[in-house]
Amino acid sequence: MFDRISRTWDLMSQSLDVLRSDKELMWLPICSAIACIAITVVMLSGGTLLFLPQLRAMGAVAPGEHPQLSQGMWVFTVLFYIANYCIVIFFNVALISIASDRIAGGHATMNDGLQAAWQRKWVILQWAILAATVGVLLRALEDRMGWLGRLVIGIIGITWTLATYLVVPVIAAEGLGPSEALARSAQLFTETWGEQLVGGFSFGVIFMLLGLPAVLLPIYGATLGRSQMILGTILAVVYWLMLAVINATVQGIFMAALYRYATTKEVPPGFNGTDLQDAWQPRT
Repeated sequence: MFDRISRTWDLMSQSLDVLRSDKELMWLPICSAIACIAITVVMLSGGTLLFLPQLRAMGAVAPGEHPQLSQGMWVFTVLFYIANYCIVIFFNVALISIASDRIAGGHATMNDGLQAAWQRKWVILQWAILAATVGVLLRALEDRMGWLGRLVIGIIGITWTLATYLVVPVIAAEGLGPSEALARSAQLFTETWGEQLVGGFSFGVIFMLLGLPAVLLPIYGATLGRSQMILGTILAVVYWLMLAVINATVQGIFMAALYRYATTKEVPPGFNGTDLQDAWQPRT
């Protein structure tokens, strides 16, 4: 566990070096989050009005019973996922396009990244449809099966995550369609790191540890008074949002570096070859 945290810290530091040279990259996750919030509010507001009678019926389900979604609600759920996937993938393609160019010594701007993503808008939409559909199907099957079925679905989910990990960089760099990008991602993964892998890094763990001190702000504020507690809570939320933006940006840069390493077998400038090779390790 300590080795994993240490490796993650090294990879994060190396990715942060790229971010320091182009801080405007952080605007892309911010724009992505704002757009996702906006589309979520619009769609959920419309969906609530459209399915209000069914939602009331679901609320009346006896304790211990699982509410059943209607066919229309399943379609709406898939559309909701597709809309959000489109937004996230679009801005990730833009981010990774810029990061890849920066890693290669270029000077791409945010406008260049957005133009690259716009050129691949139909591929992004197709991949969003495929990814959202698979995600909803796995979730639906997991809800309907027993513990053994959930275990099998969990394994399938892990396999899907590994196979698709480099899809967005592939779309950004090669502009392949969904099936070709999926095959290319899986090929790069197995050729570079092998099969039956687990992650040798976890940005989430590092950022969770970095976020823990902010919990003390509202707690300490509560000892001083109500207004100080509110101020402490606001400061903590702002701090967590900043960490979330940095986390999303750093992960995009890291994916760009991994893709470059997997395709060229050359270590990108500023990164450590051992860390990249050990980013994914054989399952034990």
